[in-house]
Amino acid sequence: MHEIIAVLGAGVMGAGIARVLGRAGHEVRVFDVDPAAAARAAESAGATAHGSVEAAVTGATIVLEAAPERLELKRALLAQVEAANADAVIASNTSSIAPDALAAGMRDPSRLVIAHFFNPADTVPLVEVVPGPATPTATVERMVALLTAAGKTAVPLAQQVEGFIANRLQAALYREAMHLVKRGIATPEQVDQAVTAGLGPRWALAGPFEIMDLGGLDVWRSVMDGILPTLGDASGAPAMLRERAERGDLGAKTGEGFLPRDADAPARFAARLAALIEARDRLA
Repeated sequence: MHEIIAVLGAGVMGAGIARVLGRAGHEVRVFDVDPAAAARAAESAGATAHGSVEAAVTGATIVLEAAPERLELKRALLAQVEAANADAVIASNTSSIAPDALAAGMRDPSRLVIAHFFNPADTVPLVEVVPGPATPTATVERMVALLTAAGKTAVPLAQQVEGFIANRLQAALYREAMHLVKRGIATPEQVDQAVTAGLGPRWALAGPFEIMDLGGLDVWRSVMDGILPTLGDASGAPAMLRERAERGDLGAKTGEGFLPRDADAPARFAARLAALIEARDRLA
């Protein structure tokens, strides 16, 4: 089905989303508070840039919000959308904000659904589709169909949960990774090697339930009985993460994180990731 899609936000994620949907043959409109960013994103997506939210969303059938991850900013943007367009499905590309929190100020919360793309949005196949308490099943199904037709792996959740699926899994791994470093068991470099040389290649082909089936559930019962009581149990961001963030060591964007990083690291990673996904798809 051909859609008229307004993408609100032309940062890294919004621009990638616009390219995904533009390449799928939809009419895509892009708005950003920075007109130059909107123009660049539109050009890369075969889309059109618009100078206001109202101009972008009027007549759109789907509005995809890709603003920065700040609740009040997103709520204000959704209010603008509702005032200018009474019918479109409104999809938010939030990575952590629950749908009911986003929809709290909406006139019609049933219009809202989460479409959580992963960075780079036009490379990583996964998009999590998350309903709010008022979201009809038909809206979830429509988003899944749209994204699947655009070449994405759309995974619908039955209900909302903080962090959705992938970020909950990542958070559990990252917490334990920092716990191992804190205890002096391994360095950040060694933890990364254990993932990229061991867990990562397997996870590119099979998820945790398939890995447990392949290894034997009796084996995994014993493994978990022995390991789970010893895992880190931090209930918030671990100190080593919080301290770095607070002093401004933010990773590639500042040049220093857990390890030294340069500004080109994200681009190099994106290129390697694209090649890996292409190779994986050839094996499917």
